[in-house]
Amino acid sequence: MVARLSIHIPDEAVHVHELGAGQEVMLGRDPRCDVVVSHHSISRRHACLAQDAAGHWQLRDLGSKNTTRVDGRPLSASQVLDNGAWFAIGDVYIRFELVDSTAQDTSRTEHGRRRHSSMIWNTRLRHGTQAQKLIADLLRGIVEIAEAKRAFLLSTDHHGEWRVRACYAIDPEEISGRRFSGSRGAIDRAISARRPVYLSDQRDQAWLRQQASVLDAGIRALLAIPLLRDGKVLGVVYADTDDAERVYTDLDAQLLDALVDHAGNVMSALELEASLAEVSALL
Repeated sequence: MVARLSIHIPDEAVHVHELGAGQEVMLGRDPRCDVVVSHHSISRRHACLAQDAAGHWQLRDLGSKNTTRVDGRPLSASQVLDNGAWFAIGDVYIRFELVDSTAQDTSRTEHGRRRHSSMIWNTRLRHGTQAQKLIADLLRGIVEIAEAKRAFLLSTDHHGEWRVRACYAIDPEEISGRRFSGSRGAIDRAISARRPVYLSDQRDQAWLRQQASVLDAGIRALLAIPLLRDGKVLGVVYADTDDAERVYTDLDAQLLDALVDHAGNVMSALELEASLAEVSALL
């Protein structure tokens, strides 16, 4: 059995780490830690996980400023972690799991399938020539890779207004109106911070409870990824799902980044194409 940590840093894809048998693992913000957790609430050397002689994994706090908690209670001594246990270091929640060889093989097979699917979509996008079809293919690719139920892409027009450029399984009028059941907050944060935002019901329940429209629509995981080119936000992709088990991981971020990076090139080309069309109209 291999021990696995799923680290849920707010707004980020889940970082997954597998621990070697008999290993003592230091968690903290210091780059020299075995598992680096980059968040302002984490101490440089925050907590330690070690496997005892009986094969159990024990968690202990290292005198951190914001404590280590299991089931909401600060640790005062080492505690054995059960399979599936959740604990928190600072404001970061972590799930501890024991994974057997069968589950590892299944996970590797699934990762391989998803990487292959991503490669196919990237190849299709690279060889596309029609701008609008490229955008439609891009959105379908994101829906497939993210395993989302619906999605859309926004971009700005010449007046700086945000417009729906493409959508999947959602009415464009709903996106621009008050009936939108997704998270405008996640979209705004992705645009203002110029970085992806990932949220899921498993780790962001407190934040999602504040978004009545999100919960009422049954949304359990969502993402918002800005399309950037030379530091400029050209657009933003939003996708969500009602699958309560869906959690976006480092693998999702890696695969989606490849698609979105190409999307930035597509949007730049479209922007240039529109500018040239305007110039031609004046000649």
